Amino acid sequence: MARIVLGHRDGALAIRLARTVLTDLAAEWPDLQFVPRTFGSAGPEDGDAVLNAVLDGRASLAVVAGETLRAPLPEGLALAAVTRRVEPRLTLVTKGSKRLEDLSAGARLGVGAERDLPFVHAGFPGAEAELLTGGVEAALKRLAADEFEGLLLPASTLVTLDLRDRVGVLLEPDVVPPAPGQGTLALVARSDDDVAAEVAYTLQHRPSFDRVRAERAFAAGLVGFAVGALATVNDDGDLTLFGAVARGTTTLQASVSGDAKEATELGAELAKDVRTQLEAL
Repeated sequence: MARIVLGHRDGALAIRLARTVLTDLAAEWPDLQFVPRTFGSAGPEDGDAVLNAVLDGRASLAVVAGETLRAPLPEGLALAAVTRRVEPRLTLVTKGSKRLEDLSAGARLGVGAERDLPFVHAGFPGAEAELLTGGVEAALKRLAADEFEGLLLPASTLVTLDLRDRVGVLLEPDVVPPAPGQGTLALVARSDDDVAAEVAYTLQHRPSFDRVRAERAFAAGLVGFAVGALATVNDDGDLTLFGAVARGTTTLQASVSGDAKEATELGAELAKDVRTQLEAL
């Protein structure tokens, strides 16, 4: 029986996502043996370990949360498939279901990703934002102990961890934009591995794939900046991409629309326009 090694990162979320993919692929490919294997830590500072495992042949596919996948990918790797997207937005988690307007002027907020910090500083200038460590459960315990007035976390993370009841107010992109690819699961293969690509394609959701292609192209054109992006695709195949860059206490926002088939080109075009605006500041 041929074997497919599914590489994934460590941590509760990464393991849960990898198990879901393994179950789905095993149902579609009963003649293949799927083996999960952990590479690296749960943190973004070790984010390339699982990709390196695919590059050097220790893994056939990397199963990675879309928002943590670097853009652009290292040479020799390709985005083989993107699963159906769940809620991409961030959520404000509080005690007592507070709304944004209910937060105190100097609210202490726990933020799930370093990328989000500049957007929180720009959107909530009076708030004190702290980068969370230790995982979601640890963050919720700190919230319960009144160490924070609120947490800003991806809603998709809470749903995946069976914490849907903790999802609070969803933040619109013009308040705090989601990370490119947030709410999706990416399957990465070597560019020359047709077998792995064919296996991954079983889980492909084309509208989600196009949305992520646009968002990642936008991010790839703005390396070094704090970037947020969210694309939508309608039933006619029209794609609209919203992109944002945080700089200092301001957020620069822009959008572009076009054919979803041109998702990568649209993302690159919007990144070029935003970079021009940044250089003019």
